[in-house]
Amino acid sequence: MAEDTELVESTEASPEVSPDSVDSTGSHEGAWPKDVQAEFTKKSQTLAEERRAFEGQRQQWQQQQQYMQQQQQMQQQQQQAQGKQQQNAQLLDQLREMSYLDGPTAAQVFERLISEGINPLHQALKQRDQALAQMYQEHKALRDQFGSQSTKVAQADLDQRFSKARADHNLPDEPWANEYLQDVYYSHEGAGLNDQYGSMVQSRLEAMRKGLREMDRQAATKAKAMSPFPAKGGEVSITDGKTGGYKTPQDRANELWPMLNPGQTE
Repeated sequence: MAEDTELVESTEASPEVSPDSVDSTGSHEGAWPKDVQAEFTKKSQTLAEERRAFEGQRQQWQQQQQYMQQQQQMQQQQQQAQGKQQQNAQLLDQLREMSYLDGPTAAQVFERLISEGINPLHQALKQRDQALAQMYQEHKALRDQFGSQSTKVAQADLDQRFSKARADHNLPDEPWANEYLQDVYYSHEGAGLNDQYGSMVQSRLEAMRKGLREMDRQAATKAKAMSPFPAKGGEVSITDGKTGGYKTPQDRANELWPMLNPGQTE
């Protein structure tokens, strides 16, 4: 087979042309005639096709040989199994015919039970455990890899979603704004969360703004009510809490001037 391959490879080689026969124009002096070159090309193609056919037949023959080997192995295994079944049947017949079980026969029974029953079962269980352990390690590696990639993709998607929400609602890129957007997202769950997230941010933001404005209004009203200065002239006195009637701003300034500037006159 190797000799045939070498023969095909040597036959497929193109005719050698001496480098000295190449002139300045790149043509070959003394090259083979066109009809000879065409015939050589045709034979080379034929040999290549024959080689491909031969390679296909060789692969088919190898497959047949592998199939025959598998069949022989299966037949041997079946013969071995049948032989063991016959031996077991003979041993059972022997035990049925015995009126009592002697030591050698009992030892033979236990020996076969261990060698043909317990040991193969133990070996099969060991192989099964090894296969399960390998499958678990491979599954764990794939799960960890998939989980890591999924986490990165999910985090990137969330960052993009938070950035878009911040731009849509004109929020600054500040820690408090980012924490607010994350709090709105993580405080809800459900299949439609991603679709409803924008409206959730808008409604909560409007509620917060309204609440803050109301708090500012109440604080202003309370501060105005607790102010020591009167809303109208003549309602309160800084010294004794009595107005003494209405007084003009000029009169009130004249009264307060000595208190504000002790020892000075107008």
